[in-house]
Amino acid sequence: MNTNLLLALSVVVVGIILISINYESISNFYTYSVPLKDYTVSKYSDISKTFQGMLDDDSECFTTLNGNLFCYLNPVRFNDDGSSASFVKGENGIEGEIHFDPVDVGATYFLMLDMTLVSDNKAMITFADKDYRIGNSQETFYEVDDKFEFSATVEKFDTFISHCSNYEGTKITIVQYLGIREINGNDYFLTWHTSADSEQGIACDYPQIIQHSLDYNFREL
Repeated sequence: MNTNLLLALSVVVVGIILISINYESISNFYTYSVPLKDYTVSKYSDISKTFQGMLDDDSECFTTLNGNLFCYLNPVRFNDDGSSASFVKGENGIEGEIHFDPVDVGATYFLMLDMTLVSDNKAMITFADKDYRIGNSQETFYEVDDKFEFSATVEKFDTFISHCSNYEGTKITIVQYLGIREINGNDYFLTWHTSADSEQGIACDYPQIIQHSLDYNFREL
């Protein structure tokens, strides 16, 4: 057989093998990573007034790695387990809810099963389905059907999709990890969450949407 023909066949065979080996990762990239660029983080009207009001109140502010300024009201009341929550507002019009969870307890809302301190502001989060659902006693608007559990390490200002908020995947909830803050002599994990929308949507498969969003930069946050 002609040497050039053998070489050409070898290249084709190697290419087919490589494609078959990497098919799942390539498919996951286009299924769970590419759609993220179409999401817009929800914004609210008349933000200049509400954000200025936040600055005038007893608030703390932080600037993310993307240069976005956010402020939140200091918690005034803590629950029996030591946790608390407050409101966060951004200069860019984005709002959300911020959670203060004792480091020895960890953040466990949404699909976060456990959170442990690794070092400084780095944490290990264990995610699980937790039979999570959105709805009331009479109707379920969205429910996580996939059974899963996995852990990932996050650093300050890392973001990830917690879950879809509808079955079409056109609305998602995003969580941002803010590291550790000391309040009244106690250390707390700080996380906050907001929502984002896309006409295209995303496949609400778990844990894939969480795993792939950990590497994505939501530039509005």
